Amino acid sequence: MRGFQRILLELKDIVRRHQPGDELEPPRSLLSLNVFGRRMTYLAAGLENGNSRPPIVFIHGFGGFFMDWPRIMAPLSRYTRVYALDLPGWGFSERNPNARAIEDDATAVDEFMRILDLKDAIICGLSYGAWVAWALAAENPSKLRQLVLLNPMPPHPIRYMTSPIYRGIFFLNSFERVGEWGHRLLTKSQYKVICRENLLNHRLLDSFYLDLAYLIIKQPKIRSLLRGHARGARDTDWNAWERRLEEIRVPVSILQGRQDRIFSLEGAGFLHRLMPNSQLVEVEKCGHAIVFDQHRRVSEHLIKLLNVEKADVVSALN
Repeated sequence: MRGFQRILLELKDIVRRHQPGDELEPPRSLLSLNVFGRRMTYLAAGLENGNSRPPIVFIHGFGGFFMDWPRIMAPLSRYTRVYALDLPGWGFSERNPNARAIEDDATAVDEFMRILDLKDAIICGLSYGAWVAWALAAENPSKLRQLVLLNPMPPHPIRYMTSPIYRGIFFLNSFERVGEWGHRLLTKSQYKVICRENLLNHRLLDSFYLDLAYLIIKQPKIRSLLRGHARGARDTDWNAWERRLEEIRVPVSILQGRQDRIFSLEGAGFLHRLMPNSQLVEVEKCGHAIVFDQHRRVSEHLIKLLNVEKADVVSALN
């Protein structure tokens, strides 16, 4: 992807110059938009003019940012325009202090797409990002062609959360003071354990990504996000969302890692049963971070949705 190497060099410079706890300015080469008066950063690549295929918008999960997606975006950028955004407050995007619920993130993504005139798009969300994706589909389905949900956060997420580490994170962040001190005292070694909980193949967690992700998660703005997510998982009216999910008619693909230690297969099955036009694909040898463990499998699925010839699919992935 043209321009990504420049962003990568700037990210490495950020890692060299900053200490945990610093607020980080985005790389100069990273794109950004003003969404409701605040900066939303994003990575974009691929075809811009004369492209008849739908654009693809990638939405990261809890604690993620745009750097979760480049290895999936690279082969897809040969066939269409692709975008990976930082949700409000995460990554290098500015936080919305007035945000209260999932609808706020879905509304921000909707505005992001409106500004860029992205219509008939494929939305691909990971974990919490999948939650935002299906909320967007419930709020404004006319903009979407298809949803691809990767290890999605289902309704009643705590019920289907199997990881003791993540259950502990959500419990502690339900209490403002406890969550704040937990964030302040989080070490890189502890954060590495959290990251490894997401991966089946621990060798995919390279040191640069870990250093960068640790700087990003240690930003002071993250504390309120952690607290908001913990309270949202507990206080959201999930029964109302179940009814809304049943009304979604756009095609939905659910890719669920069989070895996901964050959300169980039962959670993906529950979501699948709620959405009448969905298919559930169980992915072998895959933990929660499917964008790392099985990035080729995800890229292949998305390329096929673009109606690319089979021979071109093989070529793109090699």
